[in-house]
Amino acid sequence: MSTLQLGIYKGFELYPLVFSRGFKRFDAHSRYAEGYDVAVRIGRAGAGARGSRVFRLQLADSIPDFGVARRAAYQRGRDIIDGKVDGATVADL
Repeated sequence: MSTLQLGIYKGFELYPLVFSRGFKRFDAHSRYAEGYDVAVRIGRAGAGARGSRVFRLQLADSIPDFGVARRAAYQRGRDIIDGKVDGATVADL
């Protein structure tokens, strides 16, 4: 798993979490061909890890590129803060 540089959006800290998708096949292809899964940790600026929550993107397929995965995490974090994702809120943080 890779934790990247934080971003600030509307008073919240966004930490994209990008990790390799689990290797499920044994047909001699590269395990790196599986791609990446994504989550984002959102917390109030300066609150630290205890005042944050992790939201995982539920994807049918993995994201093949690390940079695209990182941008997807930032975008999902902004969408959650803006209230565009059903069932995900940061109102209580």
